[in-house]
This record gives sequence, C-alpha cells and structure tokens, in this order.
Amino acid sequence: MTRDTDAFLEAFFGDGNELTPSALTVANPALADWLEERMRLLKQEPLAPALLPRRRDNTTTWYGLTHSPRERRELIQAVQSFVGPTYGTIRIDHPVDPSDSVDTAAQTFADGHAFTVEVLPGQQGDVRQALELFFQLQELRPRRHLSVARPLGRLLREFEMAVLAGGADLSADLLGDIEATGQLSAQNIIFLRIRRLAGLRNFREVMDLPELATILSIRRPARVTAALFDALYAIELAGFEAADDAAAALDHFRDVVLPRYPALFRSRQGLQTSSSIKTHALYTAVAHPEDERLLTQLATALDLRPDERAYVKALARLVAPLEARTASLAAAVEAARDGNFDAALELARDGAPTVERAELLVRCAIEVDSLDAMALARDAVYDLGDTDRLRVTSSKLYANPWARIERAFGGDVARPSPCNWLGWFQRATSSESFENALEVAERSAVEWTSEALGTADSRAISLLLNQELSASALRRVKDALPHLLHFIDRVVDPAQHRVLLDDLSTLLLLDEDPSVADVAVLVNLVGSLFELGAESARRRELVDDFAALFARIDAAAYLDSAIELLDIVLTFAASDAGPRDTSLAMLLAAAQRWRRRVRSDQWMVLQDLAAEVGAEEAIRSLVPEVTAETPADPISDRSALNGKAVAIYSLTESAAARAREFLLRNFDGVSVVVSSEHVASDRLASFARTADVFVIATRSAKHAATTFIESQRPPNRPPVYAAGKGSVSLLRAVLAATDGA
Repeated sequence: MTRDTDAFLEAFFGDGNELTPSALTVANPALADWLEERMRLLKQEPLAPALLPRRRDNTTTWYGLTHSPRERRELIQAVQSFVGPTYGTIRIDHPVDPSDSVDTAAQTFADGHAFTVEVLPGQQGDVRQALELFFQLQELRPRRHLSVARPLGRLLREFEMAVLAGGADLSADLLGDIEATGQLSAQNIIFLRIRRLAGLRNFREVMDLPELATILSIRRPARVTAALFDALYAIELAGFEAADDAAAALDHFRDVVLPRYPALFRSRQGLQTSSSIKTHALYTAVAHPEDERLLTQLATALDLRPDERAYVKALARLVAPLEARTASLAAAVEAARDGNFDAALELARDGAPTVERAELLVRCAIEVDSLDAMALARDAVYDLGDTDRLRVTSSKLYANPWARIERAFGGDVARPSPCNWLGWFQRATSSESFENALEVAERSAVEWTSEALGTADSRAISLLLNQELSASALRRVKDALPHLLHFIDRVVDPAQHRVLLDDLSTLLLLDEDPSVADVAVLVNLVGSLFELGAESARRRELVDDFAALFARIDAAAYLDSAIELLDIVLTFAASDAGPRDTSLAMLLAAAQRWRRRVRSDQWMVLQDLAAEVGAEEAIRSLVPEVTAETPADPISDRSALNGKAVAIYSLTESAAARAREFLLRNFDGVSVVVSSEHVASDRLASFARTADVFVIATRSAKHAATTFIESQRPPNRPPVYAAGKGSVSLLRAVLAATDGA
C-alpha cells in the first residue's frame, strides 16, 4: 500500500497540478509544510478518507478521496457543513477525463469513489481556513471514525460467509475485526478460530491448537464440537476407513484416541455430520458395546454415504456380543449414571410419561445440549399433569435447566420450535417474534438430517421468499443464510433444490450493501446453477444482474469474484454469447479502472481467460509496465513451479483441464496431473502421496475421494482447497500454495 500511495502522490502532484511541495518551498514555505503534513497523514493511513488540493489556471479544486459509497456520503456531508455552497460547489459524480493525469490518479486511488469541490473565485483562502478547522477536528476524532463501525452481528455473518466461501485471508481478517471489538470473550474467539480452521479443512492446525485441552474440557457450541470431530477423524481415523480396515481403526481408537481425548466423547450433542457419527460408532464399540441399540442407529444414519454405512456396520460386527440393554426407564437411569447420556436419551425416548422420566430427560437435554434432546425433554414435561409439571419445573435441581430449555423454545407451548427448515422459514418470515432464530439455524446446520429439507419443503420456502418480507424478516433470513448453505452443502444433492438456490442467489443479487464474502458466495451459487443446467435465458439474466450489482458496489475488492464469474461462464456456457460478452465487458472496464490495484496473478488469469474469447490484446494493453523498480513477484516468475508436481482433483473435468493448460503455458518445468475419480484408486493414492501440491475442488466431505486424498497426503503437505467450481479457483489455490511455500 505504501508503494501505491507514493505512486499516487507523485501522479497527483505532478503535471497538471501547480501545487507541489517542492515548488512551494521557496514561494510559500508555510503552505509547503501544510501540504507535506497532508501527504504524511495519507501515507500513514492510505485507506482513510482524505482531501487534497489541486490548482490549475488560477482555479483550485479539492479532491475527496474515499473507498466506498458509504465513506463518500459521509465525507461529502462533512465537507458541506464546513464549505457549503458559499465557498464552493461539490460535484459528487466528478467526470473522469482520461487525458487528465490528476483526475485519473484520484479516481484510481479511490476505487472510483472520489468527488471534487470546485472553489469559487476569490474564496481559496476561506475554503482552506474552513477545511483547516475540519482537519483540526478530525485530529481530535481520528479520521477512521468517519466510517460507521460494523456491528458485531454483521461481522459475525460476514465471517460465516467468508468461511463458507473458502476465503482464508478474508476470514482471518474478519476474525481479527471481531476480536478487536472486544465484545466476545477469549473463549468465544477460540471457538470461532476452530470453526474457521475446520471450515477451511486445516484440520492439523485445529488439533495442534495450544488451547485444545481446555476447549475439550468445557461446554461447547454444537458447531464447534462438529468441527473438532471433523478434525479428529481426518487426522487420526480417516486413513483406516480409506484402507477399509475396521479392526485397525478399533485398535487405534482404543489405544490412542480415547486415552488422548476422553473429554470429547462426553456426548455426541445430537450431531448428524458423518465424522461425528463414525467417531461415535468407534467410541460406542469400544466403551459401550452393550449399547447395541445406539450402535445400530449409528450404522443406519440417514446422511452417511453407502460406503460409510458399510464401514460402520463392519465396526459393529467386530464388537464382542454382550447382552443388550432393553429400553426401559431403569436402563436409561443406569446409562445416565455411567455418564452415557446419548444412550440414556434413546432408552427413555419412548417411555410412559412420568415425573422420573421427565426429570431424566431434562438432565439428558442439558448434558447432550441438542435441539432434539431439548425438544424431547420439553415434551416430556408438558405431557405431565399440572401438579407434576410444577413439581419438576420449580424444584431447585431442575428449575435452572428447565429455564434454559424454555429459553431455547421461546417459552410458548403452543408454538414449538421448528424441527425442519420449512418450519424455520415459516416462523422467520411471519410477523411473530422469533428471538432464537439464528441459534436454531446455526444448530440445525449440524444437528438436522437431510429430511429437514425435502424437495417439497424447498419449493414452499421459495414461495415464502417471493412474498413481500418485512425488514426484520429479511434480516433474519440473511443472517441465517450461511447456516442454510452449510446444511445444503453437507447433506443435500443441490439438484433437488435448484429453485431454492436460484432464489437465494436473487436475495444476494438484490443486496444493497453486500460484503466481499457475500459476493464470493453468490458467484459459487451462480456456478452451481450453471452446472445444474440453468436455461440460457436464466444464465443471461444472472450475469446481467451480477453486472448491475458489480457496478453498484464498484470496488477492486470484488475483482476476484468477477474473474471467477467469467471463468464459470466459459466452463459451463462458453457458446452463450450474452453472458460471455457481458462478463468480459464488465472485467475490461474494471481492469481499466483499477489498473494499479490488480494483482499480478489476476492479470495472468485475466489474459488467459480473455485469450479464449479473442480479447487477449484488450487485456494486455491495460497491464502496467514492469520497470526495474517493480518489486519481484514470485507468482509472475515462470520458474516459480520449476520441478514441482501438481495434482488437481475436480469433478468438473473441463475446469481441471483448463487449470492444467494454464499452468503448463505460464510456468516452466512443472508437471500437472488431473483426476475426477469418484472413488479411491491406486492411481489417486499415488498422486496424493507424491504431488508437491495437491488441490481439491471441493471442501465438502460428501465426496469419498476428499477423505481418501486427505488420508494419503504426507502430514507436512496437506491438500489445499479451491474455493469455487471453476479453473480460476483451482489456479488461485495452486498459486497461494506456491507463494506460501
């Protein structure tokens, strides 16, 4: 950023501006010092809103430099208060003269968000005096406060979307912003860190966290426990499943995993993720072989793949047969006494309504801490008569746990908590209160099975989204969006929910102030719709709507997503001229507008994509000249991958092939292999063991090959994951891994 600021100041105070510190040093030393101070402050904080003067032909114009529409509005309001129409004219949409180096430099530096104040004749001194007062007040209140701080809820949602989009750097920055607010405890920050690392599938980093022992010993949110099971299974147990060696898995779990992480197995917390189910199947087989009922339930879990289900059944067959517990209240009490609350819950689930059963289920609900457990306990209490119900809910032992259960469900027996996504949306889009809407959505992402979103439910939700929604309902839906998308990615075949995914993309397209993560997720959704076979007219509409959104947000930070969109168009609809031409024109205009902010890897990919549609020269003409003073960039070095073996795994074969050709064209001495095999094979295992860089095009554990590749990689060379579906995401992952090596 310092280099960009220096280059900008050199251009702004160059030809076309009679105000320069060097020229003023003799003519007006005081003004020269004042101008030097303005420049020093800009170098110190280049992204802060700023005002700089220009004089030409005895006319003074002040340039307001901001970096977002909101910042521009706020600075304009402040300047109007100090200058107003008395001294000058504010031009909000200052036209850029391409031949004017000062104009071009200002708009480029400000991401297109610059404005001007044209000083009226004879008012230069008054304007400078008024702005000097403004600057003095800004010193008392730092300029960064011109931008309204994002509330914690907005930051948390952006963080969730960034993790969902696979944005490693972006999610790390957002986590830093969240921590800087001081509104979350150190413990909650660690919870978010675990969720981020697991969401990016950096599982070894999760298991190496110095705070891990403490986290395992305390009560955790369901999403955090799910992340820990994902990490533990990937690092310790996935290799045995890949080798189809159930006996060795049981031995390793008994001898290594359980002694090392006993606190993790206090409860499964109602989790339905595949790693939690498989890990608890191992735990049940080793620690509670008498719980045949629970082991059978795990082996038939709805959301396991067929190969995973067969593996769990193989584990069950290795357990020495013991006398199974018969479902009864006495057996449930015994299981709870042993600390096996998952088993106690199942054994008491269908019992007769008694005070003893209700008390046991309340205790199990607090220990298991899942929506299902709390719903079961709540029903058990309300099944009692008034006297017995009061006996439970007012006792010293159960009053506090009962209050917690009631809070989770709003305290209204006539309005039970939703048990599926349609129920959630019906409540969220209605006029009634739904205080725990976000908590339910967050839990549901890992606690509900795929039955919670059927095809008919999906259509019904689409109808709800197409109604006129209140501001509060729309906010609830948007806040829950990352959790719904995580759920769909975890358990659902997207083809069943094409209409819902289309409506969710429209929701993001219409957002007036989307975050960088929102736009990244939007492009992934558009990619899914293209891949699922959206009709030509809908493809054109999606790209046109994205171009309108891109023009509205108008910032270089969104350029990666725009490049990704062109790649998606070329991958899934290359012959469709409308989307292709629109996305290309959008990128050409953006590259011209933000030339100084386009990274070298972006230029490389832009030129490569443009070459496919005959526009390579148009992009090449925009690339800034490389001079002797330009810092070396390893990504633009053709030898950066020399001697490296790169493997790419993607089910979208055309995207993998394009990425391979790009690497071979742009880097010397690199070998690239691609694979789209759906199951484990000797060939895939060989790639996984020997490749210097292995890129996987999905972070979803739904694909058997994902777990297999992870289990075969050397511990010091974990695979890297592409954030999207196209070749650009694959390339970005390869280049990031190379840059970090």
